Amino acid sequence: MSYCLNPRCEKRLNPDERSHCHNCGSQLLIEKRYRLIRPLRELEEHYQTEIFEIDDGGTTKVLKVLTNHHPQWVELFERQAKVLQQLQHPGIPGVDPDGYFTVALKDNSRELHCLVMDFIVGQNLEQWLLQNGPISEDRAIDWLTQIAEILEQLHQNKLFHRDIKPSNIMLNPKGQLVLVDFGTVRKITGTYMAKIGGGLPVTGTFSPGYTPLEQVDGRAIPQSDFYSLGRTLVYLLTGKHPLDLHQDESTGQLLWRDTVFHLSPAFGDLVDRLMSPFPGNRPQTAQLILQSLQGLDRTAPPPLSLSQQRDVWWLIVINAGLAIALAIACMVRLQAWHQNQQQSSQAAALHLQAWHQNQQQSSQTAALHWSQVLKR
Repeated sequence: MSYCLNPRCEKRLNPDERSHCHNCGSQLLIEKRYRLIRPLRELEEHYQTEIFEIDDGGTTKVLKVLTNHHPQWVELFERQAKVLQQLQHPGIPGVDPDGYFTVALKDNSRELHCLVMDFIVGQNLEQWLLQNGPISEDRAIDWLTQIAEILEQLHQNKLFHRDIKPSNIMLNPKGQLVLVDFGTVRKITGTYMAKIGGGLPVTGTFSPGYTPLEQVDGRAIPQSDFYSLGRTLVYLLTGKHPLDLHQDESTGQLLWRDTVFHLSPAFGDLVDRLMSPFPGNRPQTAQLILQSLQGLDRTAPPPLSLSQQRDVWWLIVINAGLAIALAIACMVRLQAWHQNQQQSSQAAALHLQAWHQNQQQSSQTAALHWSQVLKR
């Protein structure tokens, strides 16, 4: 089956053999090569884009279609296309030079902006966590290293992502992480930094729990990506959304370490620096993150967290209770043994007394018998 590209078409599913939509008449073979196989998410009006799995002459790819024609969204979409075309990294979806194009609908009522990208096989990290549970520190270090390497290339090209979160990171079967959804990527220009410095409003994006305060205020900078990355790591290590964790009221720092069983202090400190409320306290470049990971001292035993201390306290209480119960049981059994011994001694004394009485009666009977015999 093939899907119609027209977002306004009311019956978009078509048999494979058709060249045009049976309902609206739109071309089904886009650019004479791409055929829409299935939507990769629900086709709903509140989304600004539609995403499809497509067939490109036997190769599976992804087609992203902009459905909102506001100039601001068109600008973001074009920027995303240019960024992905210029970047070459296994952790970034590839886009061919001709992968961005526009399609005019049959009635010429509108023009659709389209972007063809590599199809990433695998799951996003939000889906992965739901199936596998929280990650270990070793895996967290591996994943942080991979994302830091991706961000290093991104930032070196004077770009930053602005929407890092678990659902925007894919894990392929080879263990490679891929950063996706570059729809909010931003170019670091002198004009942009002048706007930030002058307090002028800048178009932003917001993901609850992952977006730093400066980005909420429209002043995102490259270090904003590090904050979102730190929050993502906390979610992956704890299994809890950042909004479900408490914050230090005096510093604004997220309180999360107590919920992780095995965590070295050095790595915990690095994650806390990544998501420091003040951007100046975060690592200033991705290269500094990678250097921190290389010099990470994980030999020192981690101190017990509050939850671990509570677990130890309960173990002590339980063991003490078992010891007391065992002592009481021993005392009860000893007392029962003493009572049994006393009863046995009393029974033996009674038996001995009865024997003596029997012996006396026997002696008296014998004496009487011999007395009678002698009288005869």
